[in-house]
Amino acid sequence: MKVTAFIRKTSAKNNVTEMARIYFRVRDVGGVDLKAASELSINPNHWSAERQGYKPRVVLVSEQKRMSLERDIQNITHLIAEKYQRGVDGAWLKALIEEYHHPNINARGGNKREEYLLSYQIQKYIDETPLAAESQKHHRDNLCKVLRYERFRHEVMHQRGFHLCVDSITADDIREFKHWIQEEHKYVDMYPLFYQNEPRRKVEQVRSENAISGSLYRIRTVIKYCIKQGLTKNNPFDQYQIAQPIYGDPFYLTLEERDKVYYADLSELGENYAVYRDIFMFQCLIGCRVSDLNRLTKANIIDGCVEYIPQKTKLENAKTVRVPLNQKALDILERYKDLENALLPRFSDFGYNKKIKAILKYVGIDRMVRVIDPKTREDVARPLYEVATTHTARKTFIGNLYKQVKDPNLIASMSGHTDGSRAFARYRHIDDEIKKELVNLLD
Repeated sequence: MKVTAFIRKTSAKNNVTEMARIYFRVRDVGGVDLKAASELSINPNHWSAERQGYKPRVVLVSEQKRMSLERDIQNITHLIAEKYQRGVDGAWLKALIEEYHHPNINARGGNKREEYLLSYQIQKYIDETPLAAESQKHHRDNLCKVLRYERFRHEVMHQRGFHLCVDSITADDIREFKHWIQEEHKYVDMYPLFYQNEPRRKVEQVRSENAISGSLYRIRTVIKYCIKQGLTKNNPFDQYQIAQPIYGDPFYLTLEERDKVYYADLSELGENYAVYRDIFMFQCLIGCRVSDLNRLTKANIIDGCVEYIPQKTKLENAKTVRVPLNQKALDILERYKDLENALLPRFSDFGYNKKIKAILKYVGIDRMVRVIDPKTREDVARPLYEVATTHTARKTFIGNLYKQVKDPNLIASMSGHTDGSRAFARYRHIDDEIKKELVNLLD
């Protein structure tokens, strides 16, 4: 009986990106000739049929990667030789190789029990844990990523038995998942059939390091939930450190810039731009999150103030936020008094962000601000209109108030931040004007 490893694919001489799956073949007396694919792969130009591994002196591959692949080939070869018996068939060989790649695949009565799948536990966590609407949305998005990643491994990488399971997931699995999240925007054009039914906006964007860290934090939360439930003791994050999010100093519209937008004639842009300007200005004047803004109704106006409980923190700290309405805010509401119940016209977050950028550009809010580049994590200069979002309105409210009163507790009572909030600390950027005031106290 003889076991060999081989590949079935060739590629152009200078092609160093194409990969070929590695197959294993068992030949024995009596015409036995079994073949099955593994989940190992190699560039065809790097493969040596004689060595059944890498050619000597392949400079584009690290020594660690070379040794890891050749170790796996040797291990599978030895496993097949050890387990082989006369009478086995191709299905046996396929299952044996699959079990090598996924040691727990048959550990529980021959089934991958559904409750051990990470995707199952993410859904269970969503169903059983009281979550604010925004947090629930982020976990659902994460669930879609995990399911799509598994499907990608099955259909594109031909790793049929691959699943992320809470009792066997490793730090290396987390690293590979992170790499896939980082690179997915490239795969949309590389594998159009795989992505043909996926919303392009969700899969073709370049994800920032902060967004990727957020996804991994949510997976870690679910893993900890599983450990607490007694389902597993396995925590891959014991050996994996999530990159800390990096935030730049908050930028916002000055009162002069805000008023330039407030009084601008936007008729040349189109009819609905003035509506979006009103929504943006009202948010600048009350400082709420966009998720709360879209929920406000006329019932939220009490004695000249807007009152609401922030959705993001209502489960941890259900405090009512009360913000007095100044004359600009009241004038905006007067324009929409005929709406049946809503305080302002309803909108989509995506459309709202696009309109904010277009309006600020038209009005000439092009002051250069420093922001963190999502790809390089370096701070770069950008025109304010280019990086403005719905959250710029919230920062405009908080930043300008802080310059006037410098009382974080008073401002937090109107912004809805919890006590000691790390997010709120970022808003308390001590600008040059405040520094000059402090230095003048020493005169």
